[in-house]
Parts: sequence; C-alpha cells; structure tokens
Amino acid sequence: MEDLLKILPLVVILAVLLPPLRAHILVAGLVGGVLGVLVGGLPAAKVTEFFLKGLTQILGITSVIMFAATAMVLAKAGSTRAMLELIQRGFGNRVEWVAAGMTLVQAVATYVAGIGAANTLVTAPLIYAVTGFVPLLVAGMSIVSGASWATSPSSAESAYISQQMKLSVTDYASFMQPYTVVFWVIGVALAWYGVRQARIRGLLQPPAAGGNAVGSPGNAVRKETAPPLAERPPIQAAEDAVGPWRRALPFFVFLAIILLGPPLNRSLGAPLFSPALTPLWVLAVAALSLKLSPNRLGEMFIDGGLTILRYLFLVGLFLGFINLLGEIGTFKSLAKMVGLAPIGVVTVAALVVAFLVAIPSAAYTVAIDALIIPVLAAVGVPVWSFGFVGIAVAQGAMISPVQINVAATAHGFQTDIMRVIRNNVPYMPPALVVTIVLAVIATLTR
Repeated sequence: MEDLLKILPLVVILAVLLPPLRAHILVAGLVGGVLGVLVGGLPAAKVTEFFLKGLTQILGITSVIMFAATAMVLAKAGSTRAMLELIQRGFGNRVEWVAAGMTLVQAVATYVAGIGAANTLVTAPLIYAVTGFVPLLVAGMSIVSGASWATSPSSAESAYISQQMKLSVTDYASFMQPYTVVFWVIGVALAWYGVRQARIRGLLQPPAAGGNAVGSPGNAVRKETAPPLAERPPIQAAEDAVGPWRRALPFFVFLAIILLGPPLNRSLGAPLFSPALTPLWVLAVAALSLKLSPNRLGEMFIDGGLTILRYLFLVGLFLGFINLLGEIGTFKSLAKMVGLAPIGVVTVAALVVAFLVAIPSAAYTVAIDALIIPVLAAVGVPVWSFGFVGIAVAQGAMISPVQINVAATAHGFQTDIMRVIRNNVPYMPPALVVTIVLAVIATLTR
C-alpha cells in the first residue's frame, strides 16, 4: 500500500496531462508535486531545496543556451536561407533532389539549433514553394526533425538526458550521432521518393501551380522568377553567384564545429571549440561574411537566446516537481514492481510508453523525458538506452496536437494541424520500431 501511495502522484500527473483534462504541463506538475509533498510529508525546507534544484540542473547547462542563441543569429541573418538557395541552384528542376536536400538542411539545422520549430518556420515555406504538400516529404521532415532535436548538443532534451547518463552534452551527442544519421537517411529517402512519385504522376502542386498562398484560402500566388544568370548584368550576375556562398559560410562553419569540434579538441589537447569559444568563432565569421556590426550581432545574440531560455525555465520548473517525487521514493517504488522483468522487455516497454505519452502531451518533450528516464534508471535499464527514449518521445510528439513543431509544419505548408497529424500517423509507429531496434543494438554492443 505504501508503494502505491508513492506512485500515486506520478499517476495523477499523467492523468492531468492526458485527455480529457489536457492540463498545462506546469499545472499537472503542481498537482502531482503537492500530492507528493502530502504523501511524503516533506518539510518546507526540503520542498524548496529539491524544487529549485530542477532550475539549477537545467539552466546550468550553458552550452545549450550558447549554441541555440548562435544558431538563431544565423537564421535571422539569412544563412540558412542561403544554404537552401545553393541547393536549388545545384539541382535545378530535379525537384526530388531539391526536396531531399532541403530535408537534409532541416535535419542539420535542427541538430545545430536544438529546436525544430524555429527551423521548420524557415525551411517548410521554401520547400512548399517548390513542391507543395507532399505526404512523404512532410513525414520525412518530421522524422529528421524529431531525431535531430532529441540528440542535438544544443537542445534541452540532450542537456537533461546527458546529465542522467553522467556524460557531457557533447559526449552524449557524439554517442547518438550514428543513430541520428540513420533517421536522417530514412527521412531524406522518404522525401526524395515521395516527391519523385508525385512528379511522375503529375501530382506536385506548389503555390504557383494551383496551391494556396499565404493569406486567404484559394488565393494562388504568382511565382516571381528572376532571369537566368546569363541574362543579368555582369556585376549583378557575379553578386548573385557569390552571395549565397558568402551568406551560407557561417552556417557551414557552425555545422563543422558542432560535428568535428569534439574530436578536434581531443586530438589537439585544447578546448578550442568549447561552448564559450564556438559562438565567438561563428559570430566572427558572420560579422565578416555578412557584414554585420558587432553591436548588431550582440543584440541578435541576446534575442536569439530568449526562446531557449523560456523553454529551459519551464523545463526546470517541471523538473522541480519531478525531483519532489524522487525524494519521496516514487521511482524506487516503481522499481520494486517492474524490476523483476527482463531488462530488454522493460526497455522496449519504456520506449513504447514514452511514444504514447507524448502523443497527447508533447508540448514540451523534455518534460516527458523527465517523467520516463528516472523510471528506467530506477529499474536498472542501461543508460545507453536513454537517448532512444528521447527519440521515441520526439516521434510521438510529431503526431501531437500540442507540439509546436507540428504547428510550424502546418503553417509552413499552408494547411491545418490535424492534416499534418493524420499525414504522420502511418509513419511514426514504424519509425518507433526502428528506434527500438537501434536501442537494442546499442545496449547489446556496449
């Protein structure tokens, strides 16, 4: 009976989060936290200590803030858009390759920034302008986005999961990188195949070919096309040819540092690409290539950090409530009940539960990570599976009506949220199966 009482606050949190209540994540945390305090008889001093510990745990991961703010500067400065222009110039009318390239840009940009929605709001309208709404393309973008933010060195999810694995954020990202790339390949392949089939069947409907433009439904936009380079004045042609490369350079530099920085630091024996120095290198390149003043860059950097700070603040508050449940022994009681199950079964079950819980309540996926991962740790599940829990949560989030990246996808493709969800439903469960297989392989090979 005592164990059931300790588990009750966690059950209440889930009940308040899920339909029909669908309360805000902090409301659910507050209700469960108060119940946990009453069940555990915690004194006020302990409540304050463990609750505030949630904030210090998350906000103390400064690399997340620094990387996300840097990525937002590049997005605002047009570096990501320049990269998309280069892809279009390289592939021309082969729209399936353009779609594949743009999906890869979405994957990499989300990985660099750690936040999917901000990049989706940039890439989705550009892809839509080329192809219109293609179901497999939208699903491919959703798959790469979820895997990228769940394992990004810039995301709050990675900050929390790496902490639970007793790893630095960069080491966690390096460990998960091969598995992230698997989902990139899947998503890009889906986008390429879907657009190719749509082109062959004559089903592509970009806005200029009869789709809806931004604004009232049914108002098609007239596609403005620039003259070919050969027909433009020599100076303008030279600027247009060089401009995108110059504007895309900071993004390329940032991506190279994110991917190659950790091994270079180890080989050089000096942290030349640390969380403190990386923004300096990238912003210096941006200042030179984009001709931005230091004052302007400073303001853009501060503004770029606001989104992630708001996100991390909410996550820290929710984690404070979860810390209270840990203090009263909620997760130890769960371990007693499920600890006798084989580890492999528990891991698979945890991934499925993470996926399902995310569907109705994935406004903040890291909060779901904070619910699931302590349970895994309590029952002795190998820490190497924790990253896959993050991916499973992100996959469930892409069919969640409260997930901001779903809303951003709907906005970018000029449709409604429920159409995006219905589109993704056939693809996310198979993606979860892939996650389970990768998790089993990862835990068996450690």
